[in-house]
Amino acid sequence: MIHLADLWQRLRATPRRRAVADALAVLIVGLLVLLLGFGTMITSDSAWIEPPVWWHVGLLVIGCVLMVVKIDAPVATLIGGAVLFAADVAIGGSIGVMLVLVDLIFTVALVGSATALRRLIGAIAIAITILTALGWAALGGPRGAVFLGLQSFAVLGTPLWWGRSVRQQRELTELAEMRAQDQLRLAEMRQEEVLRDEREQMARDLHDAIAGHLSAIALRTEAALVRRPAPADTETLSNIRAFSLDALTEMRTMIELLRGTTPERAPSRFSDAEARERLVGDHGGTIDCPDLPELSTEVDQAAYRILQESLTNATKHGGPPVAVTVTTAEQHVQIEVRNAVALAVPDADGGARLDRPSHPGSGLGLVIMGERARAAGGDLEAGPHDGRWLVRARLPAPPLSPHKQAGRLSR
Repeated sequence: MIHLADLWQRLRATPRRRAVADALAVLIVGLLVLLLGFGTMITSDSAWIEPPVWWHVGLLVIGCVLMVVKIDAPVATLIGGAVLFAADVAIGGSIGVMLVLVDLIFTVALVGSATALRRLIGAIAIAITILTALGWAALGGPRGAVFLGLQSFAVLGTPLWWGRSVRQQRELTELAEMRAQDQLRLAEMRQEEVLRDEREQMARDLHDAIAGHLSAIALRTEAALVRRPAPADTETLSNIRAFSLDALTEMRTMIELLRGTTPERAPSRFSDAEARERLVGDHGGTIDCPDLPELSTEVDQAAYRILQESLTNATKHGGPPVAVTVTTAEQHVQIEVRNAVALAVPDADGGARLDRPSHPGSGLGLVIMGERARAAGGDLEAGPHDGRWLVRARLPAPPLSPHKQAGRLSR
């Protein structure tokens, strides 16, 4: 039985399949009733209501054809079904054609337009009233009226009431779903508003605090350069001023992005050879980088920030020289940054000191680099390797689609 129920559900998986399955079921039931000899619903000695059985079979087949196309034109098929039912009643009536009419009424009540439903309710009310009056007149008295009225309501009113009930439940379900979707949209809008406020607050803090300090550094180093210091100090001050101006430009770009406006300058990208080489050169390093495949925006920016933080760490905590090696293989881009580790050397008092200035770090830079790599779909490792400090980032670089590759070749 379970397999039969599953088969029936598969047969009724779509509205069209349900219509065909219903039509076949009604056809089988109607033919079975006629073959069992139940005959017509109305019995009489008059010859005109005792036609051959195949008359009922023909009307039943036509009615089942109407059931198959009822989804496309529910009102038209109902009118045709009503005509068939009237013709069938005129020759005695049959259970199969009555089931056809019941199904067509249910369909209009379920999927018909609101106007069609209102007209159907009025038409069925009028029909039941007329049939009740005919029962009073033909069967003599109120007993006949009640009998025929209940029968007509069972045939005409029950499928209408059933279809309206299912329709109302469906509409209530749709309204509940729409309300839930509205609630979700409102929650998303509130969340976006909160995020926007947070970004604007971050942008204000960056502008008022960090950007102000960077501007002050640039102005003070420029003022120091005006006084013509020693050549060694001039180079140091020039580098400080260049770094502060670059950081200020990056900060302004970040502030504009946080505020939701289009920045005047796009964020730096690893695929920009000029920006990449300038960054490495500012830290006194060398870079070996082949031609890069086209990188996604997320990977492109993450690779640049990882390289930038690695060079900053090498300058703060390590020793020269800094060597950057970029390789591409197996749909990945691998970035390696190597630098010497600052070593402790004896001083004049017999103690120990570092061979270069060292700055204590919190380790947050390594954490952020790892988060950037993982967010872009890659991985990162950092630590001592063969007596040097190594940062290795491996980021995805899938091959170009034929369309994009043709575009690059055309350029």
